[in-house]
Amino acid sequence: MLILALVILTIIVACYWYLVAPLSHWEKRGIPYVKGYPIVGNFFWNAIKKTYLGDELIKLYNAHPEKKCFGMFLYGRPAIFVRDLDIMKNVFIKNFENFVDHSDSILLEGINPVVDRNLFSLKGNDWRDMRATLSPAFTGNKMRGMFQLMVDAGETFVNYFTNEAKKNYGKPLNVDLKKIMTRLTNDVIATTAFGIKVDSLRDPNNEFYQMGGKVANFATWRFLLCNFLPNVARFFGIGMIPNEPIDYLRKIALDTINIRERDNIYRPDMLQLLIQAKNGSLKQTDTNEEIDKAFAAVEESKIVQTNKKIHLGEDDLAAQALIFFIAGFDTVSSALCFALYELALNTEIQERLYKENEKVLNENNGKLTYDVLNKMKYLDMVMSETLRKWPQTPFIDRICIKPYTVEVEDGKEITLDKGTFLFFPGWALHRNPEYYPNPDKFDPERFSDENKDKINPMTYLPFGTGPRNCIGSRFALMEAKMAIFYMVKYFELIPNEKSIIPPKVSTKSVLPTLENGFHVALKLR
Repeated sequence: MLILALVILTIIVACYWYLVAPLSHWEKRGIPYVKGYPIVGNFFWNAIKKTYLGDELIKLYNAHPEKKCFGMFLYGRPAIFVRDLDIMKNVFIKNFENFVDHSDSILLEGINPVVDRNLFSLKGNDWRDMRATLSPAFTGNKMRGMFQLMVDAGETFVNYFTNEAKKNYGKPLNVDLKKIMTRLTNDVIATTAFGIKVDSLRDPNNEFYQMGGKVANFATWRFLLCNFLPNVARFFGIGMIPNEPIDYLRKIALDTINIRERDNIYRPDMLQLLIQAKNGSLKQTDTNEEIDKAFAAVEESKIVQTNKKIHLGEDDLAAQALIFFIAGFDTVSSALCFALYELALNTEIQERLYKENEKVLNENNGKLTYDVLNKMKYLDMVMSETLRKWPQTPFIDRICIKPYTVEVEDGKEITLDKGTFLFFPGWALHRNPEYYPNPDKFDPERFSDENKDKINPMTYLPFGTGPRNCIGSRFALMEAKMAIFYMVKYFELIPNEKSIIPPKVSTKSVLPTLENGFHVALKLR
C-alpha cells in the first residue's frame, strides 16, 4: 500500500513539475505574460485543430499592444513574444552575437545525424562555418547556371497540361493546385538538387515523389511531441521527419556524389556545388548582382563571410541536400499555390501579369532566361505580395545565448537569461493594418517602385532577416517565378465550383494551406 501511495505521489509531483510549474515561469520573474495551459501553452485551439497557428499568433500579438515584448508559452515552453520592431532589429542584426541560434522546436536534435547537420539546425561556430562554406553556392551567378534545369522541368510540366486541356475539348480543366504543384517542385528539386530526372505527372507513383511527401508531412502530433516531450521523442527516435525518407535521400545524394567524383562528371546543380564545397573549390564569383535584386531576396551578411574551410563529411553533404529538398519541395509548392490561387481570384492582376511578362519576353528575343525572368518587375511584385499575405513560415525563433537586457515597456527593462526562447510573429506582422493597410487584400502595388521603400524591413520577414536569414531565398524565388511565368503564359486561371472565396486557411496543418485545397480551373490561352 505504501509503495502504491509513493508511486501515485511521484506521478502527481512529476505531472506538476512538467505540466503546471513551467506556467508560473514569467509570474515568478515579474514579467507580463499571456496565461497558458498545460501541454498546449497558448495554442490550445490550434492543438485541437480548431484554428490555424497564424490566427493564434494574431491573438497573441494583440494581447498586450502596449508592451514591446511579453511572456508566452509555446506548447508549455516559456518564451518571449516580441512585438517591437527595434527589439527585432537588435536581435536579428545589431546584437546578433547574442542570438545566433535557432531553437530545436522545429527540427529536434539527437534523432538523426542528417537532420542535426543541416544548416538550419546547426548552432554557434558550427553554423557560422557551414554558412560561410555554402554561401557561394546561392549567389545569382550560381542560380543562373542551373536555371535551364528548372526551365526544362517547367516546360515538361506545362506541355503535359496543355495536352490534357486539348483532350478536354476546350473546356477548362479542373485541378487542385497543391496536387500538381508538388509534382512540379518535386521534379525541379530532383534535377537541381539531386541530379536525377523525374516526371511525376506521367509517373505519379515514382519513389522520389512518394518519399518527398513523407519528408514534407509535418504532422501536428509530431510537432507537439518534439516540443513538449523532447526526451520521449528522442528515446523513441521520433522527429518531425520520419527516418525512412531521410535515409532514402541520403543514399541518393551520396551515391550520385560518389559516381560523379569517380567518373569526373560535371552537372550544373546543387550536388555539384556541394562537391565543390567539399573540395574547397567553391568560390564567390559574382561581380554584378543588380539584375536579381528581387524584393523578397535576402542579402548575405559580411558577418559570416570568412576564408575558413571546413571538411564536409557524408552526413554534412546529405544534410544540406535534405534541407534543399524540404525548402524546394513543399515550401515553394505551397507559396506557388497561394500565388496562383490569388491570380485566379484577381483576374485584372492576372491579365496585367500576363501582358507585362509577354512584353518583357518579346523585348528579349522571346526566350526565358534567368536575366529575363528577373526583369519581370510585376512578377516580382506579385510574388512579394504572395509572401506578404501568405508567409510560409508563420513565426521566427531565436535562442538567447548570453544574458541580454530588453525593454518591456517605456522605462521598464528585463534581463533575458541564457537559453531564453524568443518568438517573432511574422504572420501577425504581415497582417498588421498599421504596416499594410487592408491586409486581407491581395495588392501587388504595395511592392511597386513607388511604394516598396516605405516598407520597414522588420515588418516583412518571409525569409527572415540578418545573418541567419534563409540562404536559399534566390533559389526559392527563381523556382516560384519560373512556375508562375509558365502557368500564366499558357493558361488563364479561373475559379471553379470548388473554389473557396475568400480563401480560408486550413486548421489541420502546421504549415499554411487552404481548407479543402486550392481548386481552380485551367483555361488554355
